[in-house]
Amino acid sequence: MHDRGEYALTPGGGIRRLFMIPLAIAVLGQAAGCSRDRTAAVEPGHERGDCRPDRTCEVGLLCLSNLCVRPPPADCQGVAEQLASIELGNYAEPEARAPVVGRYRAACEAARLSKEEQLCLDRTRDRWSAAQCAPRMFPDLAASSTGDCGAIVAKVRAAMQKQAAYLADPRMKTWFERTMTVMQESCAQDHWPDALKNCMLAGDGLAAMTQACSQQTPPALQQRLQERLTQAMQDVVP
Repeated sequence: MHDRGEYALTPGGGIRRLFMIPLAIAVLGQAAGCSRDRTAAVEPGHERGDCRPDRTCEVGLLCLSNLCVRPPPADCQGVAEQLASIELGNYAEPEARAPVVGRYRAACEAARLSKEEQLCLDRTRDRWSAAQCAPRMFPDLAASSTGDCGAIVAKVRAAMQKQAAYLADPRMKTWFERTMTVMQESCAQDHWPDALKNCMLAGDGLAAMTQACSQQTPPALQQRLQERLTQAMQDVVP
């Protein structure tokens, strides 16, 4: 008993520990209350609220430790200058460049672009590539669904099979099937714009799908598709 009392009254020792226990309990209680208040006050997916069950948050937010937080913001003036240069080139007159910069800056601020998205944009040289970094900045290049890709490939397949007698050759048939696979992969993974997909689905015949829809295909996307096809050919040809 003596040792226990002496321990409890030792300055800086036992007495401090005795007071720390209820203090810790009080702090934990307050933290739990704050957590309940935050959860009740903020809808899941919104800033400072819990992440949704699928670990997503509202546009512009990141899910970190099951909490929706806003990442460091982009320098929208810098973003606007970059995108204006892509659209107009580097030698546009100031009076022509100013409204384009203003438009992109307003769009950047409205979209609440992050610093990470800006770093991605800094490496782009065309609108389609830029849309892969910040799709909400380019609604005209939006790709709303990958479900259309299967229908597009099926339509192209049917059109080509009507005209391609050479598909009787087993080697050419193998290449044809590989080409169809590459097209569907490109459509889904390279995010073909809705304008291009709608054009392909509306086209009547192979010529309409390939020629008329080429205007809806960004040059950088055409290059990317060509790279995919070239690689596929190298993989197929022994």
